[in-house]
Amino acid sequence: MDSSLVKAGQIIPLRYENRDLKAIVIDPNGLGPGKPSIGLGIRGMDRLIGIPRNTLSSRVSQIDGVNQLKLPSGNAFRVSQILAEDNNEYLLIEASDWVSIAKDWAKDPGKLRKPARDGLIDFLGWYAAQGIYAQAYTIIRKVYTSEDSKAIQNWILSRETGKPYRIEWGFEVTDKDPRKRYGYWTNYIYRGLFGMDAAEMKAHWESPVQGSRQIARNYIPESIGLEAVAYCEKMVALLDFDDVQEAHDTAIQLTKTKFRGQLH
Repeated sequence: MDSSLVKAGQIIPLRYENRDLKAIVIDPNGLGPGKPSIGLGIRGMDRLIGIPRNTLSSRVSQIDGVNQLKLPSGNAFRVSQILAEDNNEYLLIEASDWVSIAKDWAKDPGKLRKPARDGLIDFLGWYAAQGIYAQAYTIIRKVYTSEDSKAIQNWILSRETGKPYRIEWGFEVTDKDPRKRYGYWTNYIYRGLFGMDAAEMKAHWESPVQGSRQIARNYIPESIGLEAVAYCEKMVALLDFDDVQEAHDTAIQLTKTKFRGQLH
């Protein structure tokens, strides 16, 4: 995008985990000529970091004639009011300030409840991972594209998606398999989906072989593989068959159908 075309109030669609997020240009030259400063709205960020909008808004007041969000620690952060290109007004906090807010509030939570504290920590983890990849891609390829961002979002999300359902899957194994063979059924899923045990498949992901046409043709990215495993475990839990092997066999077939063309 031509930096000369960037305008205050311009909306930039982003992704946070599996949710849409609006970033809005505060100042087209806020970080220097042609380098816009970007804000994220209190409305929207409230759902993502787990802090109610009323809690955030109640902490906004004028300090020295400037709207600022004041935290329990006493630190305050500037809040900008911007009319965006969709003709809605937004209360925005500059993107890097949101990171500082999350760190500050997580360290000194005051009366903030645990789910909100966890939301702050999750946001910091997402922001750090995204930032590291953005820098690395820029150094390697001299560019960081929207396609790169989407791929990294999917990667980060794939590592988290299956955790709740893995607990439910564990309950199924506990209830339905008298021997409670978690490792056996994990490998059963991996063999059914990928044709190899979990350890072998993870070794491929850790150290992918370069230069082999067969490997390149049959290679399954770790993000896709983890998403497929999570989906399969979810299906086992949802099917709730009395026969644990039948449940796994059916879940594997359903997963192969859903990921047709992605699992070789």
